[in-house]
Amino acid sequence: MWNDAKQVRLNELRRRMERAPLSVDDQRALDELLHDLEETEWVALRPAFDRLRYERQGLATEVSRLQTRNTETAALADRYADLLARAKAQLTELTTERDVLRREYERAVH
Repeated sequence: MWNDAKQVRLNELRRRMERAPLSVDDQRALDELLHDLEETEWVALRPAFDRLRYERQGLATEVSRLQTRNTETAALADRYADLLARAKAQLTELTTERDVLRREYERAVH
């Protein structure tokens, strides 16, 4: 567990290292303190990392679901556009046929 005494010792060793190379014992002590600090930080950060990993998995699942929905919606939109195009073509054909029938009727009665 990290404490104030270890922090003071770490700061002292770092200051000494800036001025001159450390002795083998001091370098070993520095390495051990840094390792201890890293472990303490990892223990403190692990819950946050786990939570972020869980959130990321949830977001990936949601993105996948939305991509599937978008694909389905795009397919429906394409079908709807096709239906409208066919309806428009049929309407044009029926309008033309009605106009032909109207002209024939007018010729027949006049």
